[in-house]
Formats: sequence, structure tokens, C-alpha cells
Amino acid sequence: MAVADQGTSCAIVGGGYAGIAAAIELRALGFAGKVTLFDPRPAHQKITQWHKLVRGDDAQKYEESFTALARKFGFTFVQQLVNVPELLRDPTSALGDRYDAIVVAQGSHAPAHPAGVVTLDDLRNDASRQHELHTLRGTTIAVIGGGPTGVQFAFEFAERDNRVILYEARDRLLPSFDYSLGAMTQQAASEAGIDIRCNTEFLHYQNGIITSKTGTRELNDRVDYALFVPGVRSTPSVVCDAYGRIEGLPHKNLYAAGDNSYFSGRGLNTKSAQAAVRKGQHVARTLLADLTGKAPTAYTYSELGYFISLGPRYAVGYLLSQKTAFSGRGALLLKEAIERQYNLYLAGLPVYP
Repeated sequence: MAVADQGTSCAIVGGGYAGIAAAIELRALGFAGKVTLFDPRPAHQKITQWHKLVRGDDAQKYEESFTALARKFGFTFVQQLVNVPELLRDPTSALGDRYDAIVVAQGSHAPAHPAGVVTLDDLRNDASRQHELHTLRGTTIAVIGGGPTGVQFAFEFAERDNRVILYEARDRLLPSFDYSLGAMTQQAASEAGIDIRCNTEFLHYQNGIITSKTGTRELNDRVDYALFVPGVRSTPSVVCDAYGRIEGLPHKNLYAAGDNSYFSGRGLNTKSAQAAVRKGQHVARTLLADLTGKAPTAYTYSELGYFISLGPRYAVGYLLSQKTAFSGRGALLLKEAIERQYNLYLAGLPVYP
């Protein structure tokens, strides 16, 4: 049975994992109104798989046209960059129309960075940068940031006979995870010939020289390519209640999902595709409950696990608890299964209960 009046309209700002999940869930729940999704890019990008571009894969392999997704899931796509700070101040001014509900799912972006380095956002927006990844072989590459993205790119670069220097400002790789996961990754990186520089602060990159600092000592390394992936920043970050409603604003029916949101309560708030999909689904359910005068349920999703590839043959990760970390071929098979699950989701199968 259709839910909400056909004259009801909903805007989703951002077509990443959370925004797409919100759009799919609204239709799955029978929302009868109009759903409009705004994004500045023409395609949804499976950004967690972009390290595979180093293998020579075309970026289109990890993209889904918003136009095709709109036809499949019954929403309207508008290719437009929405000013989110303005949206939070004055929704009507920012979107040029009045919507009964708005989901802010803008996600995260690379932080301010120095000249000369390449960021993940650069790769997402520039086909020539994407092609450049295919040509990097037998060179010296600096990867700045020892989190999941930096680690995955470092192993892919090393697989193609590049000398890789991996810089991390904190005392170990994958510092936001349990020590065991970082230790396994560091051992594998050493075996792959990756030069690991923990407790090392990146200073600048100029004329082919990376300048970094360890304690009081400055180091200089000549490199051919520098990838800057020290983490991401929410743009902007908003606090929500346990249902996904943005708090502290005078406007009603404003929701958030994905990296840009923090949900109160016990639910998962990591900057991951897993959390983004679940938040997008949850916000869609809350939105419908609010529009139809029903009581929503609180967000309580718990992490199922997390996996990071260590090149094309191995991975490291855990199930349910970080204390159960393991690596090897089995971990890679689980990571690939998670990726296939998302592909089936975009094909229209209900694989996320």
C-alpha cells in the first residue's frame, strides 16, 4: 500500500551511499510522493573500491549512472551542487523549492591540502587523474595517511613494482582500529616492501621532494607521485537525534545520513559505507513515520565487521568484534562478498534487511 500523499515531496542532497540508500528505501516502503536527488556528479561512485583503479580498471566499473538509478528506483535526479550550510540556514533559498522533507547526505571530502599532491576527490572528479594511476609502475610513490584508504592504495601501488613510502602521523597503521588489525597490516606491508613511516608528520611536497618530520628531525624523500589521504572531513557535520532528525535548527523535517551525520544513541557512527547505507535506510523510515504521524524507532544498528584489502590477493579485517581480526585469502573473499552484496542492492535486490 502506498505511504504518504502523492503530493508529498522529498529532497535528498547527496548521492553517495547514504543518499542512494535513502532513495531506495523510500520506494521500497511504498512512498507515493516525489523524491528528488541532488548531486553534482553524473554517477554514483562506489568510492570504497577506487584503489582498484591502480590495477588498470576503468572508473566506470565502479560507477552507476544516477539517471539509470533514477529510472530503476523511481526518483528524479538533478545534477546540481547544493550549498549545504545555506541549506541548513534556509532550505527554500538553497533548493529553490519547498519540500515536505529534506535528507542531507552530502558525506565527506578531503581536508585542505598542499599543492602538488593528489587527493581522493581529485581522482573522483578528473578522468586524466584516474588514467594516471594506470601508468604508475617502477616509480617512487608517497602515500600520506595510514588509514584504510591509504593502506589499500599503498598495497596496490606496491603490487605494480613501485617503491611506496607510507606516512602516518600516529604510532601505527590503521590507528582508529584495534591494535591487532594495525599490527597484521604493518607486518604484511613490510613483507610487501612498503617503507612505513609511523610517528611521521607530513610537512609539504615541492619540486618532487616530500618533507616530513619525525620528532625533531626533518626528512626529505624524492618521489614521483604523492597521494594525500589522511582522512576525510564532514561537510558540514550535523548532530541528529536517535531517529536521524537534525537537532538545533528551527526548520522541521530536516534529516541527515552518512558521514556528515552523528546519530545520538547506540547506533554505529563510523565514516564507512556500512554505516552510511544503514543510516540512509533508517532516515527514510523515520521520514515516513513523521509524515504519516507514526512513532519512529531509534537507530541501533551495530557493526557487523570491516575488511581492508592488502592488494589483489589478500585482506585483513574482523567479524562482529575487532578482537577477532584475521587476514589472508579468507578475509579477501569476505570483502569481495560485501562488495557483491552492494552491487545486488543497486540491482534492486533487498539484501540489506
